[in-house]
Amino acid sequence: KASVLGDFLPAQLEMEDDEYPLFTFVPSYTTDSLIFCYENGKVTRVPVSSYETKSNRRKLTGACSDKSPLKGAFHIHDDIELALINSGGRMLLFNTASIAPKTTRSAQGVTVMTLKKGLVVESAATAEELSLKNPRRYRTKTLPAAGAILRPEDSGQMSIE
Repeated sequence: KASVLGDFLPAQLEMEDDEYPLFTFVPSYTTDSLIFCYENGKVTRVPVSSYETKSNRRKLTGACSDKSPLKGAFHIHDDIELALINSGGRMLLFNTASIAPKTTRSAQGVTVMTLKKGLVVESAATAEELSLKNPRRYRTKTLPAAGAILRPEDSGQMSIE
């Protein structure tokens, strides 16, 4: 029976027809942060405490910026290294410590990856997921940066979406 399979999440959350879930997390500590990576090369760091509500709302609105499509969302407790990969075949590794927290959930963020005209960020991932041969090649000392061209030995191991 269909009822044995479980609940249909969009029906339980009373989502609209054009809505779909992008990211979920269970808040554990108020010192945690959410990192949002956008298609335009910007990254936002929002403390989990910004999502606390004073009333019992049925829906959370304005969870992140809607100025550019979201390419990655990460729930972090400690600072980690993230990778942004653009459509031109470049990758940039950066530490989340370099991103200042914003108290506004819908903040557009700071530019981390500079993009040439017509290019967009295709994906975002943690550095641990990528298992790069030479991660130092893709790191930078200052932000924003364009990143380095992906080498064949590094691009063959990635399965990011």
